Amino acid sequence: MPLQQQRLPRYRFGPFEVYLETGELLKNGRRVHLQRKPFEILAALLEESGKLVSRESLRQRLWPADTFVDFDNGLNTALSKLREALGDNAEKPSYIETFERRGYRFLAPVDFATGPLTQLRELEVQRKRIEPDVVLVEIVGKIVYGPECQQIEWLTAELLEEGEKKIIFDISRVHYLDSTGLGIIVMCSGKMKEAGGELHIAGAQGHVKSILKITEVGKILALYPSSAEALEGFADTAA
Repeated sequence: MPLQQQRLPRYRFGPFEVYLETGELLKNGRRVHLQRKPFEILAALLEESGKLVSRESLRQRLWPADTFVDFDNGLNTALSKLREALGDNAEKPSYIETFERRGYRFLAPVDFATGPLTQLRELEVQRKRIEPDVVLVEIVGKIVYGPECQQIEWLTAELLEEGEKKIIFDISRVHYLDSTGLGIIVMCSGKMKEAGGELHIAGAQGHVKSILKITEVGKILALYPSSAEALEGFADTAA
């Protein structure tokens, strides 16, 4: 069953459409690839269109209080990626105006609307810290082909940016997994390994557990019956 049924907020400006709920940026109806942090900056600017959005408010939105990163470099990089996706020029902006050391303002006229009720949300992804060096990612619903499953990829990339090396995906409340969803989990695991980290997958049930067994991904993924055992697994690998 879908998690929620609701109208999806949508912003329109120039040839672009932005769907906040699914994290999509479209240009003339075609999707434009945009990572999570640049998208969050765009969302913040659209929500306050025509007004100054301070760098400090962006920091609070993009980086939790317990995150230690090079904020200036991270924000500047994310803004560069956003401008590239929009085809904008920092010197002669059409969309994003810079106020040096203060913040940014969205310049273009913006229309706000909502999408049809038929667009349903089927995936929830939440993070929480369970140990000083371990982050638990709770995934609920369906991990299937479509824009929603990008949330998992984006969050993994975000955690890696923040220097996290030990992550658990709790999939105990995932009730359906297709080949695309499985591919994203494998890809996230690969990115963690490349960065010198570990991703543990915990709690698979029913259909999802069967898929993991049939595909034999246990040969490349660290699978655990529960989040508690996945947590213990980090101690085992460190021993």
